[in-house]
Amino acid sequence: MANGRRVNQPVFPEIAQRINAVSSFAAFSADDIVEFSEKIGRKLAKDVRLKTNQIRKFFDTLKSIQAKTTPDNFKRESVILLKPKLAYAAGRQRQQVGPLMEVVSPAISKVTNYDDFVRFVQFVESIVAYHKYEGGSDY
Repeated sequence: MANGRRVNQPVFPEIAQRINAVSSFAAFSADDIVEFSEKIGRKLAKDVRLKTNQIRKFFDTLKSIQAKTTPDNFKRESVILLKPKLAYAAGRQRQQVGPLMEVVSPAISKVTNYDDFVRFVQFVESIVAYHKYEGGSDY
């Protein structure tokens, strides 16, 4: 057991299940995104004790893709290639980053067009915001 939970036990099974059930990430409303990200951010900060720097490279890469992406030049490949970055971080610190990967990786799979991408960026930004609000830090 680590941090009061078994290793590899899902932390967000209901959210991952809802993400896996849709064909498009844009199917989620703003209310859904806020609901999911508030739960995820709180648990990552308080229970998992994920540190901000543990997701910074992933988040920075996502923001870089966003800055270069328009509806006319959206390339799904650039988003799909975020999965290995997340897997690398989770491989280095499985207990802290693994739960984030549990929901973000299936979300990446649901990004098939620009509208999905916009909603996905909102999702990740919201997780980071709620994580910080709930006390997530670099220490």
